[in-house]
Amino acid sequence: MFSLLLPALLMIAGADAGVVDTLPDDPVLRTLMAGDAARARGDHRALLEDAQLLRLLGAKPADGQDDLVTAWTQEAQSHGVTRSRLNFRGRALGPAYRRGSIGAGASMTVRQLFLAGQRAQISIAPTHKASHLSVRVLGTDGNTLCAKPVNGAQANCAWLPLFTDRYDIVIENGGAATEAFYMVVR
Repeated sequence: MFSLLLPALLMIAGADAGVVDTLPDDPVLRTLMAGDAARARGDHRALLEDAQLLRLLGAKPADGQDDLVTAWTQEAQSHGVTRSRLNFRGRALGPAYRRGSIGAGASMTVRQLFLAGQRAQISIAPTHKASHLSVRVLGTDGNTLCAKPVNGAQANCAWLPLFTDRYDIVIENGGAATEAFYMVVR
């Protein structure tokens, strides 16, 4: 049922092809990018709807990251928007998101705990169409589980951990300028 409802909610919330140049496949990444686009154009109703959709999707900020649901809701309300076309209750659990940026030629490593026997997935989308970012996931033994360029709208790495442990997510910027991105960990 939720999978049938999601496309309609994304359309209502403004997360369609006209919002940003290229939209990622992942609904959380798509909503994060649509929210950024709504902020940039000053569309506070769409911003509130994107905040509510992010809550519906169950996305939570990664440790140390700002809660965009709260920030976007407060920003919309400060501009007089208190109601949207979306009405729903959120879920208690869901994916974690992170917004970051990496300087030219630099890299960053995020350590993340994944549970044994449960599918693990990392999705990364650049905030701009042209990207020189890449992502690698390293197992506890240092072996590369996944390595992909972050071209276009989204890069995904998925695997099934055999043991509950922390994995290194390495994001690198091979370009000549700082690049921003969203990362969703499931």
